[in-house]
Amino acid sequence: MHKFVSALLFSALLLSQLVASAAARGDPGAVYLGVKDYGSVDIDDASSFTYRFSVNGKEKTYRLWNGDAEHPYALQNALKVGSAYRLTVEDGVVTQAEELPQKAPDYTPPVTGTPGERTLKNLLSTALMPVGTSLYVYGGGWNWQDDGAGASTRTIGISPDWVRFFQAQDGDYTYRDRDGDEANRDAASSYYPYGRFNQYGYAGLDCSGYVGWTLYNTFETEDGRPGWVNKSTAFAKGLASQGLGTWTNEVQTPDGKPETDLLPGDIISLKGHVWMALGTCEDGSVVMLHSSPTRSYNNQPGGGVQLGAIGPNHDCEALVLAETYNTRYFSAWHERYPVFLLPYERYIPTTQSEETGRFTWDLSAAGGLSDPDGVAAMRPAQLLALLFGEQ
Repeated sequence: MHKFVSALLFSALLLSQLVASAAARGDPGAVYLGVKDYGSVDIDDASSFTYRFSVNGKEKTYRLWNGDAEHPYALQNALKVGSAYRLTVEDGVVTQAEELPQKAPDYTPPVTGTPGERTLKNLLSTALMPVGTSLYVYGGGWNWQDDGAGASTRTIGISPDWVRFFQAQDGDYTYRDRDGDEANRDAASSYYPYGRFNQYGYAGLDCSGYVGWTLYNTFETEDGRPGWVNKSTAFAKGLASQGLGTWTNEVQTPDGKPETDLLPGDIISLKGHVWMALGTCEDGSVVMLHSSPTRSYNNQPGGGVQLGAIGPNHDCEALVLAETYNTRYFSAWHERYPVFLLPYERYIPTTQSEETGRFTWDLSAAGGLSDPDGVAAMRPAQLLALLFGEQ
């Protein structure tokens, strides 16, 4: 029997549970329920939006202070659907919102990085931390106005909100429309930003949000500094423009394979997607890390941060490695999502545009990454064993 629960029904059940839980704890706060008429209001009308809260079990609607030039939409960027807040309200306008503490979710990543340790090994260790526990959300990791990094991708460590959201969902989660079919669109209850802003950007990560968080946690040591999130198509070239390495958009041979081996930590920009390489196997297949709305075993497009493989067939080494580590270390994810084998011609860019291409770290660049562990010379099998502490 198909057990799909619509996003609208799920959201209603989850919010009622959160409101009841807050009441049981005696919290004096208001539970945020989201933008009024979400899905039918557009970002161009943001100055007139109203916002829904549950206060003492009754729904109330307020306006929000829209911030200032230095902190536009500060409150909108802080509020998370289902969380409880202590509000300051003046003439129907919320001017402050203090989030009340929540119990931390029960999860410890199998690999952890060290904030601010600028080595290639630490970059890849950090990149593995959200794997298998962060779902794909379009605009996830971006700010509310969708022009830069959000709070979660300017924070040290895995966001507990990603873990909570993953644990609250199942294989029927869809980032957009049920079965990937636009005929099933329900904008009011969708996690997709049909109104060109996403009130669920805190709940998961899209491709550039994921790579941006990884870089932030590799280069920074404290919360709230300028973020690393960038448009996926220009991500690789943007890193090269900072003097951190080299960029080329001629990385594909006529048969679609990489022109040269992709190295651990290489960042690849396609039109509309960005991903990170864990290196090239002996047979030429590539192990990759990315956030993508791949389909669950229930055929729902949800996915998220995951190990993947690029290669010619299901016997390739990259797929075997990705499936082995997915099964061994990410069991909750493995129960919902298969490992996907992706084609060279789709994920290895050629001259798609003046921006797409491959970024490779200059491991001697001042302010960039170093490689005291010799990671750049490792094949994926050796590298994964090292990162997961198996050697």
